[in-house]
Amino acid sequence: MVASARGVCRIDFGHTVGESSADGDGAIDHLDAAVAQIDEYFLGQRRTFTVPIDRSERRGFRGEVLDALEGVAFGEVISYGELAHRAGRPRAARSVGSAMATNPIPILVPCHRVVRAGGTVGFYGAGVAAKRWLLELEGVRLPD
Repeated sequence: MVASARGVCRIDFGHTVGESSADGDGAIDHLDAAVAQIDEYFLGQRRTFTVPIDRSERRGFRGEVLDALEGVAFGEVISYGELAHRAGRPRAARSVGSAMATNPIPILVPCHRVVRAGGTVGFYGAGVAAKRWLLELEGVRLPD
């Protein structure tokens, strides 16, 4: 997990083990808050995150998609096409998949809540099993 003075800016799955990085005043506090809130989420005690997120690197279409993605609530699933529509780009469903693949802050910015149009799980950077597990944690059951 990586944080700046503005907030959490990266969460990586499986790339490093037990490492974190903080850059700037307040960054350690953001990391501590993120770890605590994610732990609560995994324990079923949290549905929303209040830890600050560093959005300073968001640009263009990818930024629009990630901004729209933050509005997808706990237990809600939407299709790539619906997310494209929410981002103001209704014809860009395929491009939404690319934006999801490069989401630097999974879980806090809930790309696991975006599924294929037919309701099947789709892809996830940490693996399909992890995506399915996160959705089930939120009470969502998808077809196999």
